[in-house]
Amino acid sequence: MKYQETREKVLEIAVKCLEKGLIHGTAGNVSMRVPGEDGAIITPTRIPYDQLKPEQLPAVSLTGELLDGEFKPSSETPMHTAVYRARKNLNGIVHTHSMYATVFSILEQEIPPMMPPSTPYAPVPVAPFHLPGSEELAQAAVEALGEEKMVCTLQNHGLLAACPTLDRAFSAAEYIEECAQLAYLTLMAGKMTPIPAKDVETLKDRMLKGIAV
Repeated sequence: MKYQETREKVLEIAVKCLEKGLIHGTAGNVSMRVPGEDGAIITPTRIPYDQLKPEQLPAVSLTGELLDGEFKPSSETPMHTAVYRARKNLNGIVHTHSMYATVFSILEQEIPPMMPPSTPYAPVPVAPFHLPGSEELAQAAVEALGEEKMVCTLQNHGLLAACPTLDRAFSAAEYIEECAQLAYLTLMAGKMTPIPAKDVETLKDRMLKGIAV
């Protein structure tokens, strides 16, 4: 069946987000670029992910038109497709409403790198608030990610992780939520001490070379 492998991967990651508490109910969405095509598979709107079958996931063009699928695509399809259009090297997206990352978005404060696994993604910038599902939000997310970032938060909304693979986007969402929790708790304890900027670059370089950190 067409798109089957991509659909299976998107559903696998969506359920993992649910199990890890990164997504609650249907408040969050996951997508993956279809290899070799100008399209993506995305989770549907308002359908619990643990009740879905892979073939039910919508396929959309990179301009948001429904290509195939039983259910209506996520209301955040404009944001996912805008990122894919802007960044050809990004192939998987996880959008969560994870608590501590969202706290930093409400504070309008970037999430600093607190532990080595967060260094490829942090500091995490904040995209200004726009209505969910709007073209304005899609553009704000694209601008926050710029040419190099893979994670941003969405003010009063949540987190967006967009990476070369969907597995990596899931990992980024996990690492940054942990990072945000540590940053918040240490801030409340009276002293938040991020990893020094010079060491962040060294750690990024090590991770790119496949060296464990």
